[in-house]
This record gives sequence, C-alpha cells and structure tokens, in this order.
Amino acid sequence: MTSAAAKFFWGLSVIAVVGPDLAMAQGDTPLEVRQIVTFQFAAGRTGDAVEIYRHQLRPIYDRISALLRFRAFGEAESPEPLDLIVVSSYRGMAGMDLANEGLRQPGPGGVTALSLYATLSALTVGHHDQFVEIRPALSDTAAASPFTVFEYLRLAPRSREGFERLVRERVRPFERSRDLVQWSETGRMLVSDGWDYLRIIGIGSLAEWHRYQTRMWSAPFNADLQRYVSARKTIVVRAIPSLSVR
Repeated sequence: MTSAAAKFFWGLSVIAVVGPDLAMAQGDTPLEVRQIVTFQFAAGRTGDAVEIYRHQLRPIYDRISALLRFRAFGEAESPEPLDLIVVSSYRGMAGMDLANEGLRQPGPGGVTALSLYATLSALTVGHHDQFVEIRPALSDTAAASPFTVFEYLRLAPRSREGFERLVRERVRPFERSRDLVQWSETGRMLVSDGWDYLRIIGIGSLAEWHRYQTRMWSAPFNADLQRYVSARKTIVVRAIPSLSVR
C-alpha cells in the first residue's frame, strides 16, 4: 500500500482513538457521534466509487455491530465540489474504536476495508472528515426524505449556550408549528474545518427549502439567531438508499 493510501484510511478511521474520554463526558451512555466524509472523485470515477461501497464496503459495514447506521448521499445543490458524502453513526467515539477493529477484518469477499479504501484513494481528488455529536434535546428521529440539508454553522464567541437555548425553545417549535420541515437534528462539531454546529434537515423538495428560508428570515427570533451565527454553509443532498446499512 502506498503511503498516500495509508494516510487516507488513517484519516477515515484511526482518528477515533482520541475519543473515549470525550464520548463518556455525557455520562455512562455516550451520545451518538457521526463521522461525515465528503469525497470529490476524479472525473468519471464517481460510479466506480459508489460500486465499491455498494458491493464490497457495505457488506463489511453490515457485519460491524458497533455501527448504529451507515448512510450515503449524492449532491443535489452545493456551493463546493462534492460527489459523495458517507455518514457512519456510532455510540460515542468509543464506538468508532470498536468499529475500526471490524474494518480491519476481511469482508465476505476476503478483502479488508483497508484495502478497499486504498482503491478509493486512487479514485479520489480530495476528501475531508468531520465528526459531530448529535444533541438529543435538539433533534428529531431522522427518517427518509427526498432531500437532506446539511447546514454548517459558525457561532460568534461565547454564543453556544444562547444558541442551543434558541434552537430548543424557539427555532424547533417554529419549524413544527408551520410544518416547515419533515425533521431536523442539531449536533456539536467535534472535528471540523472551522464549524461549531451542524443542523441536518429533511425536506421534500427544493421549493420547500426556499419556503423554509423565507419563513426563517421573517421569524420573530431571526435577529437573535443572526447575532449568534457568524457564518454558515448549506449543502443539499439526495440519499442513496442502496448504500444504507440499518
């Protein structure tokens, strides 16, 4: 294996070894942590990468009991280049440690995930990993929806407590009372490229997202929300159900 491929797999999994103490900070039951990996592939190679996930990596993930679920998404609308987003969910980063052991074991075809990610590395122009801890008090149970919005938020200094209170007490009741979204989740970023929070929102169409934004701009709490949020990045994706695990 090349050093570049080893570095690629290392970034996808072994970073989890820093996590158990952090994951247990919430008590005996760690909160759900998701690893979000965003890929950009070489021209014409996205289909090859998806097939590796569908036929070789998915059966490996399916056998890993520490994995809560695995989801994959393709771009619908995005301000930056991306071809595939894969999201794996664990019970804290300690759960990722357990899962990583399974990723090192041969799959049904006798090939390890390590070898498969080396193959993916050769198809990849760029990728980045992010980790988010889902906040149960700020989240619904996600369900299948035609579109999913990933809204990354950077907060103004010393705004975390006020932001979470605003989401819990005003934003989510507003979303529900006006039937603006199918579901929403909010998480704190554990590892990211400068973002503090991630909101994940299920919608039925791009028109619904436009309606949601219009209503939020005129919401009575919008001035407070804008005071807390200093920057945001919004990506709209479609699920790839054939890659789902659990």
